[in-house]
Amino acid sequence: MKKILLLILAAAGLLYISCKKTGHEQDGPGEVYGKWKNIEAMQDPGDGSGRYKKVTGEAKYLVLSKSADNAGKFEGDALPDLFSFRILDSVKMEVSSNTYKTPLIYYYKVSAKSLQLNPPCFEGCGYRFVRE
Repeated sequence: MKKILLLILAAAGLLYISCKKTGHEQDGPGEVYGKWKNIEAMQDPGDGSGRYKKVTGEAKYLVLSKSADNAGKFEGDALPDLFSFRILDSVKMEVSSNTYKTPLIYYYKVSAKSLQLNPPCFEGCGYRFVRE
């Protein structure tokens, strides 16, 4: 009887440990809409040595609000040149800015708590945000 009880407890413990979510998995899927705080930026000099570095100084924010047809608008002071976007798929968005006449394709990665935006750069660049 004790062996059976011990075996059941061991099996239950193994099931609990194998199903427990840790780290990034708890973050889960998310959507781009909402208020985001810029925490890291990356610029590469063109040799592949670029790394994300913490943003210093006063906090800057990006607000992505939703409109019709997977479209939305940018607000905030983190990326002030951007004004609208349209979600193309799970990793790409079309972004309109004050600098370029035609929209650019940005790659993005989003979860419940984080957002990463990568504009088209020859040398590599990007921004990381956390949800506010």
